[in-house]
Amino acid sequence: QIAITIIEARQLVGENIDPVVIIEIGDEKKQTTVKEGTNAPFYNEYFVFDFVGPQVLLFDKIINISVMHNKLIGSVLIGSFKVDLGTVYIQPGHQFCDKWALLTDPADIRTGAKGYLKCDLSVTGKGDAIQATQKTADAEEQIEKNLLIPKGFPSERPWARFYVRIYKAEGLPKMNSSIMANVTKAFIGDSKDLVDPYVVVMFAGQMGRTTVQKNCADPVWHEQIIFKEMFPPLCRRVKIQVWDEGSMNDVALATHFIDLKKISNEQDGTLSPGFLPTFGPAWINLYGSPRNHSLIDDHQELNEGFGEGVSFRGRLFLEIAVEILSGGAQKFEEFLLFGTVFEATMIDRKFGDKPIIFEVSIGKCVQVLSKARREPQEQGEHPTTFLCSLLCLLLNCSVSFMLCSLPCFHRNYQYLPYDERKPCVCVKSYWGSQTFRLYSSNTLEKMADHLEESLEQVKDLIKVSETAAEEKMKKTLNGFINQSSIYCLSSLQEAMSSDAKGIVQQQKKKMPVDEMIRETQSFIDKIRFLVDEPQNTVPDVFIWMISNNKRVAYARVPAKNILYSPAKEQRGKDCGKIKTHFLKLPGKRPLGWTVQAKVDIYLWLGPSSYAHSAMENLPVGYEIELPSNTNSGHSGLPSPAYLLYKTPHLFQLRAHMYQARGLIAADSTGLSDPFAKVTFTSRCQTTKIISQTLSPTWNQTLLFNSIVLHGDKEEIAQFPPEIVIELYDDDAVGKPEYIGSTVAAPVVRLAHQNYEPPKLCYHPVHCGSLSGGDLLATFELLEIPESDPDRLPPLDPPDVGQIYPVPANIRPVLRKYRVEVLFWGVRELKKVQLLSVDRPQVLIECAGKGVKSSVIQSYKKNPNFTGLADWFEVELPENELLHPPLSICVVDWRAFGRSTLVGTYTINCLKQFLCKTLPGPQAAPN
Repeated sequence: QIAITIIEARQLVGENIDPVVIIEIGDEKKQTTVKEGTNAPFYNEYFVFDFVGPQVLLFDKIINISVMHNKLIGSVLIGSFKVDLGTVYIQPGHQFCDKWALLTDPADIRTGAKGYLKCDLSVTGKGDAIQATQKTADAEEQIEKNLLIPKGFPSERPWARFYVRIYKAEGLPKMNSSIMANVTKAFIGDSKDLVDPYVVVMFAGQMGRTTVQKNCADPVWHEQIIFKEMFPPLCRRVKIQVWDEGSMNDVALATHFIDLKKISNEQDGTLSPGFLPTFGPAWINLYGSPRNHSLIDDHQELNEGFGEGVSFRGRLFLEIAVEILSGGAQKFEEFLLFGTVFEATMIDRKFGDKPIIFEVSIGKCVQVLSKARREPQEQGEHPTTFLCSLLCLLLNCSVSFMLCSLPCFHRNYQYLPYDERKPCVCVKSYWGSQTFRLYSSNTLEKMADHLEESLEQVKDLIKVSETAAEEKMKKTLNGFINQSSIYCLSSLQEAMSSDAKGIVQQQKKKMPVDEMIRETQSFIDKIRFLVDEPQNTVPDVFIWMISNNKRVAYARVPAKNILYSPAKEQRGKDCGKIKTHFLKLPGKRPLGWTVQAKVDIYLWLGPSSYAHSAMENLPVGYEIELPSNTNSGHSGLPSPAYLLYKTPHLFQLRAHMYQARGLIAADSTGLSDPFAKVTFTSRCQTTKIISQTLSPTWNQTLLFNSIVLHGDKEEIAQFPPEIVIELYDDDAVGKPEYIGSTVAAPVVRLAHQNYEPPKLCYHPVHCGSLSGGDLLATFELLEIPESDPDRLPPLDPPDVGQIYPVPANIRPVLRKYRVEVLFWGVRELKKVQLLSVDRPQVLIECAGKGVKSSVIQSYKKNPNFTGLADWFEVELPENELLHPPLSICVVDWRAFGRSTLVGTYTINCLKQFLCKTLPGPQAAPN
């Protein structure tokens, strides 16, 4: 919601004018009343605009405020002012209050200011608090000292010309998506590129476009678009769209945004000099909807900038400057992308009876994973596993049901039985040799990750001891200063070191630890801002799952993450590692569990000169199987079709599921009936259901027997496969409701190692972008000795339902605590379901035990409780860090014994309420 108050104008240029203010945002337009015969009109008029959409796109909308001289026939512009919503939103309180906007005329830039307009602007999203501000009425106030510009901007802003030079594009989709073009294609065949591209550039409410290049998927323009705007501009992003001209309507092919802040540096007195927005000449990679040759594109909105692009749609060579620069030629270098799929599991059942293919692509270079050997269906422990007879699939490997030792009554998964034969991909491509930018980005990212990791350890230490946390903080920052001197460019290193040294100096002045944590966090945010490299020459890698010749799910891997460099600090964090990628649906995703498949894949990307390093980090113990039409391969590197692992190892996984806390409430009671589902390789199992709680204690060990893993044992111990834990709310009617998931790595113990019980730890649970509480669990992967398969650490005996409890040496030691509650009253209860709260009651729950307050008979007459003190006993872990949360729940009792939830509150840390000194014998309760 955009709220604008037009208060008054002063010093308007012109004689005998009738000023009126017109506000335009996007397609919406509103205006004030007309004031006659004045150069200083007073309006005090309030306007509201409502928009719905993703934040990132709404922030590009421009607020254009124009003051016009009202005439009978047409109005004349006196002056105007522009600012984008994003600039207003990042101000304190998301608003400019009582500020003077400088009015200018873009057509007459030599004469300067055309007057000043006093206004309030505020931009608020859902859930944002609105701050009230004190108004100051001052007839003699100094306009120049109170201009409507962000803090740090100069009060006098010069005009500038922004040059966007469009040189050429390549690899645009050849298929025109208009219906007429498809009819034409049917008659004239495939000889021509049926795409007529042109480029549209939008900046600060202005729009420019290139000419149309007919029938050309690799057009060359060499055209420039010039915008006139004050500098620094109050609009941050340049929007670049490639369109296809159609006979009936034009269609967007792809959209790209460039943030001016990322390609410029404001001079602020630091060691590094500032520079104007400068970009390229460089290629920008365009992403959008899948390149399906169909009449109608289902995901057209992805090409218009809504949502994450799911496919490479060509690239554009352009330059942005605020002074004239010449477009230069660029050197190309050969790159090699090598990948090996180790596992493809958790495939959604809806793809079950159709062929499944995985495709790995970079730019327009694609390789489809070759056909896998068909194998008989694995025999399992439960009848559900032989429901499916062997499927004869045409293109790839057979899809088998995931083994489920308990019948999963909702979502069974499927997997591809790659077993010991792992398919490979090798893709050669040519890109600009400007990888040094990505190397710098990787170095900065590693430094930020290292600093963030240490900061998390400091936050954990604070709970135990403040002095230890302070020492750790000092050590971390000094380590960071040394690290930056080794890795970074000298100018950047000096700037970063001085920032870190500043925090260390403040520590000597006895700065509180939480203040230091805040300072360090803002420092990390600065580094993260530099990590995002706008001049990215190598396009991202896409992993697509194709079912029945249709692209159904994808994962997008940033090129810099898997880019190889001989220097370890410049290497991508996932280069030459087996990483788990969750494939998701393209376009707008529905709520709930959206993962369509899980793929464990080894990826390596680098210049072909380093091709000998591509297979260095693969798990050892493989033999290479070459394709039937084998050749010498890339630069002396064989292009394997498969890796064959001949040595299988047997393991047992023990999932010790103890409890969870702070889960999402899925029922109308404000509680859930949670159970967990644990998936590891091609197996999945579920825990028991705990009714009506947000902090369930399952105290259950799930056993996954006879798990076969291939490769070197030591490498499996170092990089074990990941475990996926999903949490669901059980419903009596219908499917269970997804309430979050998390990923964990097991603790591995090989046969020759001594056994040590693992420690329980918290794993953060997320439901989409929401935080969904924490899971207290631990997972151990035990190698089954060949000589004596039964020689595994003992388990506690199971209960009647054959459910194993968490072993005594792993589960926390419990002590009896007494929780005393003093019920006082309730205040400021809002209406619930349009009715006022009349008979509230408070329920307090901790670790399955709890207490209820008395019911207030009339909230309006007396909002206090009649029964005040109460208590309950509860068993809690001795380790304070493992304490479950205490939840406070308020319900309102309505007619016919119905109760309605008013609200809940969770206290996550009980340490602050802990009474260390025990009362004397005379004070003991009777």
